[in-house]
Amino acid sequence: MAWKRFPVPSFDYAPLKGRAYERPAMISSDEAQKIIEGVADGQADLAGGYFVEPDPALLGSLDFRGEFQDMAMCVLPGPGAKLTGNSYAWFNQRAFILDANTPEASTLFNWRTPRPMNTLLGPEEGVTLEHQLVYLLSGRIVSDYTRGNRVMIDDAWTPPKGRAGFRVIAACDEGEDNFHESCFEFSWAT
Repeated sequence: MAWKRFPVPSFDYAPLKGRAYERPAMISSDEAQKIIEGVADGQADLAGGYFVEPDPALLGSLDFRGEFQDMAMCVLPGPGAKLTGNSYAWFNQRAFILDANTPEASTLFNWRTPRPMNTLLGPEEGVTLEHQLVYLLSGRIVSDYTRGNRVMIDDAWTPPKGRAGFRVIAACDEGEDNFHESCFEFSWAT
C-alpha cells in the first residue's frame, strides 16, 4: 500500500529550524506572584511569556516527565486573545494549556497531533481564550506518558497585520535545534 499524505493546514516551519537553545531563565515564585497580582489589577503591559517552575504534583497528575519540564506562564492583555497550535514533528506532540500551576489546575485544552508529520496541533482555526493568564506545557508523547520538550519564547514573531503577540516554540529531541515541533501563537487585536 502506498503512503498517503493526509491534508493538513499550511505551516511555515522553515524559519524555526536551527535555533540555538539556551535553558530558559525561570522567574522566581515571588516574581510570578507579582505578575499574577498585576493581571488581577488590570495591568495590560505585562503581556508576554515567562518561564516558571512547574508544581511537581501537577506534573505527576499529568504524567509529564523528562529532563525538560519548561512551563510557560502566558499573560495576555485581556480575554479574547487567540491561540493557535502547529507542529512539524516526526513524533506525536501534546500540549496542556492550564488555568493554574497547582495540582488543582483545570486543563483548558489538551491538544495532541493526530498522527506523525501532521501540522495540526489543536483546532485548525485556533481557540479564543477567555483567560488572561494560562500555563503551557509542551511535550512528546512517549507510550503512556508525555516527555517534556525544550521550549523557548519567541518575542520577535510578527503576528498578522493589526495584531500583537508572541509565540512559544518547542523542540522534542536534544541535539536537534528545530523548534517547529510544537508552535503556539498567542495574538490579540491592537
